[in-house]
Amino acid sequence: MKIALIPGVFFPQPGGAQVQTHNLANKLIEMGHTVDIILLNKTNIRNNLYNVFTINKFILSLFFYLNKILRINFSFFLKLYFKKIIKKNNYDIFHFHLLNFKTLYVLKILKDLNQKVVVTVHGIDIQIDANINYGYRLNKLYEKNFLNVVSKIDKFFSISQNIKNDLLELGVTENKITMVPNGIEKVKFLQFEESKQNINNKIFLITVARFAKEKKGFDLIPLIAKMLNEKKINFQWTIVGYNSKQIRMIDNMKNFEKSFKYLNNIENLDEKFFPHNDLIKIYKNNHIYINLARIESFGMTIMEALASGLPVVTFDTKGGNELIKNDYNGIIIKKLSPEQIVNAIDHYNKSTILYEKHRKNTIPSIEKFDLSLVAHKTIEGYKEVIN
Repeated sequence: MKIALIPGVFFPQPGGAQVQTHNLANKLIEMGHTVDIILLNKTNIRNNLYNVFTINKFILSLFFYLNKILRINFSFFLKLYFKKIIKKNNYDIFHFHLLNFKTLYVLKILKDLNQKVVVTVHGIDIQIDANINYGYRLNKLYEKNFLNVVSKIDKFFSISQNIKNDLLELGVTENKITMVPNGIEKVKFLQFEESKQNINNKIFLITVARFAKEKKGFDLIPLIAKMLNEKKINFQWTIVGYNSKQIRMIDNMKNFEKSFKYLNNIENLDEKFFPHNDLIKIYKNNHIYINLARIESFGMTIMEALASGLPVVTFDTKGGNELIKNDYNGIIIKKLSPEQIVNAIDHYNKSTILYEKHRKNTIPSIEKFDLSLVAHKTIEGYKEVIN
């Protein structure tokens, strides 16, 4: 099968959608398929088995801005451009990962040219949270264009039940939705032994996320740190992610400088599958994963933490509440309560039995997310569209 993957964003910009696109493409190549990734911008990726093709930026930008600003329809010329691409490559299917303003236009053009199109939405392209100004659909032009193409899409791959519910609310029928979660190359995680101190002596916490103060819940960290100190819990909290050091600028964070370690996003330029081995080692050097995000589509880093043998403390919000089962592989906090986060950490700190009970269930809980299984589900979904 010849497959074209079109991510709305790609590396060097970090993110879960980028990771999944790259991992899936390499796994599909291993399975014997031909995969091209069609990009809007140049990438720094080097560890790709797939071909990379960048859309002519001048042509796409000209069409986009003439259409958006001057309301001039330039689609005839864009169709000619994509007709040449289609004729040259003869793709069986086009698979979009994360829609944005420009890829919505590309999608519409491909459907006008009678191409088979599958879409995986990854969160910001479909979810809305006005309280934290999250979601492309808060933009009226994006919302209009998004709603105009939804009915044209042959199939949606839903990475979570939360996303499926969002699709159903938009009027997408059940038969057009296939559950295909994000996946991880589980064997990468199993090759490393854990190396951490006794949880009762010092508790090591980790959060992996790019800096997004409210969406990722980083604004709650100073209060959590204050309460941990008040309970005299000896802790070290590692924050890994793009611009993570900006957390230092949040009010009162300077009071807890010695208890935090900040690491920038760990690039994966020399390994076939994400995350990088260095990041896996960091996961395994910690005890508990802390997820403070107010909204996620899936929770890729939660799954990576589970694969690393880390119980997860998370709010009962989208992203965490599908991967974590309370009192099985972690603790779910029903309200956005920093105090309850601290209490959960304290429970682990005081009870090795509770910690070990949850820890032994972490890896078994992510069996269905193995990348090979996800890739096979993806191909089955493609076949349903093509046949």
